[in-house]
Amino acid sequence: MNILHLLSWFPRPDDPTLGNFCVRMIDALPEDCHSVILSVCDGKDMTKSFEVKEIPGAHHTHVQIYIRPPKVNAIRKLKMLRMYQYGLNYIKIHFFEPDLIHLHVTYPLGQVALLWKKLFGYKYVLTEHWTIYQPQNNDILVGKLKKKIIKIANNAEAIMPVSLDLQRCMEGHGVKNQFKVIYNLVNTDMFKLKPCIDSLQRTDPSRNDMHGVKAKKQMLHISTLRDEAKNFSGILRTIERLRQQRNDFELHVIHDYDAPEFKAFVKEHNLSDCVIFHGKKTSQEVAQAYQDADFFVLFSNFENLPCVIVEAFASGVPVLSTAVGGIAEIVSPERGILIPSGDEDALLQGMNTLLDHSQEYNREAIRDYAIKTFAAQNIGQQIFKVYQKVVKA
Repeated sequence: MNILHLLSWFPRPDDPTLGNFCVRMIDALPEDCHSVILSVCDGKDMTKSFEVKEIPGAHHTHVQIYIRPPKVNAIRKLKMLRMYQYGLNYIKIHFFEPDLIHLHVTYPLGQVALLWKKLFGYKYVLTEHWTIYQPQNNDILVGKLKKKIIKIANNAEAIMPVSLDLQRCMEGHGVKNQFKVIYNLVNTDMFKLKPCIDSLQRTDPSRNDMHGVKAKKQMLHISTLRDEAKNFSGILRTIERLRQQRNDFELHVIHDYDAPEFKAFVKEHNLSDCVIFHGKKTSQEVAQAYQDADFFVLFSNFENLPCVIVEAFASGVPVLSTAVGGIAEIVSPERGILIPSGDEDALLQGMNTLLDHSQEYNREAIRDYAIKTFAAQNIGQQIFKVYQKVVKA
């Protein structure tokens, strides 16, 4: 089967992690499913009007079209649309005639998918990750934007939201379609339990480091640190309170973007010995960070189904998280603690509980759940079955 993928969020040179979870889904598809990603973005210092590059991926090819940015926004939109049409023809000549379009995130690329359906009869399916459907964004999803998004979603042959909560939010806005919830995936070969001998040491509360000093327990947080969503400021305020009660922990923070205001808070409140910022890390380094963690903490105001929780589970790590979006669908008492969003007292209590009892969780059972629920091969097969159903219809 030949699938052309349109990604509203896709990795770019200036933002290499944007939409990387969409690419992981594509690479999880079976080998006999041929995938090409098509995207158009602004180029830098271009002398030509546009340039096409073929970028090989793990199990896909990315046809990236760079354009010289027009100065007028309206002209830019028309040029982008024209370049997507050029890209479709390019793929038909150099790769294949698509059997199906897979749209990842409704807007803005859904406008292209919908146009191609009307002009050429291409069917498209939609995988949705976007939090815009959630209640806290009701003041954003209004007017013309809402009409466009709902029309795009309703014209898809099938919708694959990453959580049941997201499906219900979409239905609440008037989306009526065939739904198949397909969770985010994880590479269970990369994200895995710490080697056995270290796991045994970690279950011993009296374990010492190499110098004979009792090791501090490690909390891990990974995010963009965009506070309106991740509420990292709430985590830091709670860490300050926790620091007044105990000194046997560290919070390790891996983040996509710089965080001068949070670093200033840590310095001002003398938390540098227990809050460590690491910046961006490679996937292998992130996997190692999970293995070193006693538990993972997320205090988001809103989410869908965060990949970081799925990665924590694959690493056998319990999770302390707010019960927002689809998180409550996967975090159970056997795998962590759920708390209300914005409740810093509950966050403090949860941190204390897991600092004292994280070693009591069955890490092998947490990982087994991740393998059964989020392993890349399983997710890829679920998506492929949706493709087959749509194409045969």
